[in-house]
Amino acid sequence: MSKDYEYLSDQELNSLIESVEAEGIVNAPEDFMTEVLDNIVEIDKYRITAVPGPSNRNILDYSIYCLKVFGSIAAAILIMVMVPFIRGAERVPDRAEIVSQISVPSKEDVVSQKPVKSKEEVLNKQTQAPDFITDIETWFDSLPISK
Repeated sequence: MSKDYEYLSDQELNSLIESVEAEGIVNAPEDFMTEVLDNIVEIDKYRITAVPGPSNRNILDYSIYCLKVFGSIAAAILIMVMVPFIRGAERVPDRAEIVSQISVPSKEDVVSQKPVKSKEEVLNKQTQAPDFITDIETWFDSLPISK
């Protein structure tokens, strides 16, 4: 036999086939089945079986969990019912009130605050080579830093 997988080698397999063809199949011993069944019964005697039904600790844990869930639900319902009737609480403003309080400047006001370049200025700037240093200097000069 090969040591790797304990399979029969080709020679051993061929010799087994020839011996079975020549002599016939060998029968198992007569009491083989009873011995196997007796061994199974012996093993079952020593096997530990689980006690059927849930343990008391599991039932207690589940009951505590259910009480916590029901308490949370009851508290949530109580809060939902009580909050509208609490005195002194400010009411939630509607959309119209919020919009009326916000001052949104018009488009003309926003555009008038920014210096607008003419078409010629933009075209002249695009045709000239970019002077990054002067652009950066003018940007730093425009910052509101006290000197």
